[in-house]
Amino acid sequence: MKKTLIAFIACLSLASCSFLDVNPKGEVFDNDMFTTEEGYEDALYGIYAELGTTQYLYSDYMYWVPEVLCANESISDNGLQYMATAQWNAFGAVGIRNGIWKSGYAVINHLNNIIGHIEKGGENEFRNTPIFKGEALGLRAMVHFDLLRFFGAPVWADASLKAKAIPYVDRYTFSITPFSSVDQVYDKVIRDLKEAERCLEGDAANMPEVRDNATNGGFLSCRIVHMNLYAVQALLARVYWSQGDLDLAAEYAEKVIESGKFSFRPKSAFVQYDNGTLDLNETIFGIYSRVSNSTNASKYGLSGSNTSFTPASDWKALYEDGSSSTGSDWREGAWFDGTKLRYLVNNSFIEGSNSYAGKSFLGINILRISEMYYIMAEQRMSSDPDEATEWYDQVVVTRGLDALADNGVTVNADILFRERRKEFYGEGLHWHDMKRLGKDIQADATTILSGKDPNTYTLPIPTSEEANRNE
Repeated sequence: MKKTLIAFIACLSLASCSFLDVNPKGEVFDNDMFTTEEGYEDALYGIYAELGTTQYLYSDYMYWVPEVLCANESISDNGLQYMATAQWNAFGAVGIRNGIWKSGYAVINHLNNIIGHIEKGGENEFRNTPIFKGEALGLRAMVHFDLLRFFGAPVWADASLKAKAIPYVDRYTFSITPFSSVDQVYDKVIRDLKEAERCLEGDAANMPEVRDNATNGGFLSCRIVHMNLYAVQALLARVYWSQGDLDLAAEYAEKVIESGKFSFRPKSAFVQYDNGTLDLNETIFGIYSRVSNSTNASKYGLSGSNTSFTPASDWKALYEDGSSSTGSDWREGAWFDGTKLRYLVNNSFIEGSNSYAGKSFLGINILRISEMYYIMAEQRMSSDPDEATEWYDQVVVTRGLDALADNGVTVNADILFRERRKEFYGEGLHWHDMKRLGKDIQADATTILSGKDPNTYTLPIPTSEEANRNE
């Protein structure tokens, strides 16, 4: 039976839908699943469902925690309040840290189960085996990279602090995997992504320039909700950018831009709130998830009242100060409602009912094309400020702002840092930007966390992990 996204969507509606809840003794179920092409499809749909519904992964904490940590958002939840002031061992904060770690490695092990069977059967076993392998490798790299961004020391930290980051688990196993250093994790993430890029070459034909949300094309349809070729290249750009290699970051960012597969949303798309959808023009990769509704968010205790997530006090000034570009910033009206961040761009919304009309996909945005333009701008700033400004202006004019060049201004690091915050507000990226640059954090009215202290930006490894290794 040919699978489509309908199977994926149906899975998300179930309270318990785990295709890969296996253990070493479950070999009958395990072997049965991977004897057909449809079995691999089911397994990967299960992975995407896991990523999009597990509380500690991309439906929730993977992007909310960074928003709180950088003070973009505040909330009455005690655990997140403690996280915001780096009280990592306080009640509630421990559970959040442990949950992210445990859930991340659980899905990595499930991915390794798929990859192990593909390696056993060979890439020629089924028609779409290379696609299955590329998606699984890309997702494995992505989850490891995000765990590194939480639990690994900043790239600018002393070598002694970077010597122990996280384990990079690349085999389906329940045994202990040694820790890798920050640099080793980067190398392994890049290794997996480059292999995924090779496997996903077919996406050049699978992914049209003009997309809709039809699901009748089987597994290869709706590629923006799969780890596709361009998502892998964009992730490589982000990884190299985070590591500090701007030249290679720009090389991969330009690949995504020059593919012609992505464009900026029209002005008409800014006339109403974004209701937790993936933009069919701009989204390179997003995870389908129905957690973008107030019922599920409230279930996690993160929504459903007026004391839920509240934007930083400077959010309005951020969009109206005109310090970098003049004009009316369309993002202010589309992404905010008065003093609340009601609808997060391409993510989930906090208040009100879901008025989604089926023009795109409900989901959590992971990668958008604007990020690639910002990487190009940053890489060109030192060598060619005018070209850097051209890359930057191509984004901001689609947000209602005047081009910097029209005002005789060239982009600089401060302008770009501020613009990235505006563009990705609510998407969990700003804390990682601050970590990369070692910025101080105004955690609350009386607390400033030093950006020069690596501990400000390094979540402690769960004590249970250390205890298990010492048994």
